[in-house]
Amino acid sequence: MHRHTALFTLLAILSPLQVTAQGVRRSESDLTFAELLYVRLSSACRALVDLQFNSMSSQDDIVKTMKITHLDNTMRKTFAIDRAYQTLTQPAMFDITKQTKIIIHGFRDSSQSSVSQDLADAYNDKQIFNVLLVDAEEMMNKGYVLSVHNARLVGKRLANLLANLETFGANAEDFHLLGISLGAHIAGWTGKYFRQYKSRSIGRITGLDPAGPCFSYTYADQRLDKTDALYVDVVHSNRLIQGVIEPLGHADFYINGGGPVQPGCMVPSCSHLRAATVYAESIKTPKSFVGIRCKSWQHFEQNTCEKDLAVLGYGSSIKSRGLYYLRTSGSSPFGLGMEGTKNKKPPVDSWLMALT
Repeated sequence: MHRHTALFTLLAILSPLQVTAQGVRRSESDLTFAELLYVRLSSACRALVDLQFNSMSSQDDIVKTMKITHLDNTMRKTFAIDRAYQTLTQPAMFDITKQTKIIIHGFRDSSQSSVSQDLADAYNDKQIFNVLLVDAEEMMNKGYVLSVHNARLVGKRLANLLANLETFGANAEDFHLLGISLGAHIAGWTGKYFRQYKSRSIGRITGLDPAGPCFSYTYADQRLDKTDALYVDVVHSNRLIQGVIEPLGHADFYINGGGPVQPGCMVPSCSHLRAATVYAESIKTPKSFVGIRCKSWQHFEQNTCEKDLAVLGYGSSIKSRGLYYLRTSGSSPFGLGMEGTKNKKPPVDSWLMALT
């Protein structure tokens, strides 16, 4: 999702985000005014989506516009979703013994965007994965409310494909979905529907700054949730503008506090997509992003975090649990390794003391 409103930008300036160390969202009574207003606007958006969903006729035709791209070393093959299973199960196409990485783009985007391609290419270069990209451009380039409605349809159709591939012989635990912005919630819908179809969960979902408007403080069955896969990790980079304001996964990583503004960024879309950019870098240089478990960004700034560490991105452990904070640089390469777990800015009182 690349667009934002001035109102969401104002909200982000007004108040920082606070979440509990256990990753449980706070009750609405504990929210700041800015956060509460954001939640109210998100709820209004959700009401419009539900109204749209209940009044829509059959969407079979638009679902057929979905495409899947399969990467295999230097070869790329794109085909319609209705031909995906038949094509992937041809000889020498889909290797059921490998993990499958599935990249899902966001609002008003496509599988051809640089951020989606960077993720896919980084995995493809390792030559040990099945790599697929989902293209739902025609369903995601509508107005935002209609695109949110369509996200459920995309997730349902993708879940159908994965269920069929599992029947073909693939292991459900080997499916790893990476969703960018609105694509993160598509991944969530995919996990929910897959569990309905197969009575088991897919292996992993990674949410890359999951979209906030329409999704913040909604019920778990209306957004990405940690119950949608065996392991759900989330990277936050543009909270209170385009990114969701509460933790959603088993492990939630807040780069530079989760935003709203990332170092080196001048526009919200830069901060919003930084989560995906950082993740792509982690595939190329594993363990370059290390987070430290902490109650909040304020505690991180005071260097009063716990000793528990976790790797963000490619090398993330499925045992990671809680909220993790880390710093990055403002330009590529972004990873700071262990240095990213420490706040380098001196406390305010230290420079005040220096003046006396």
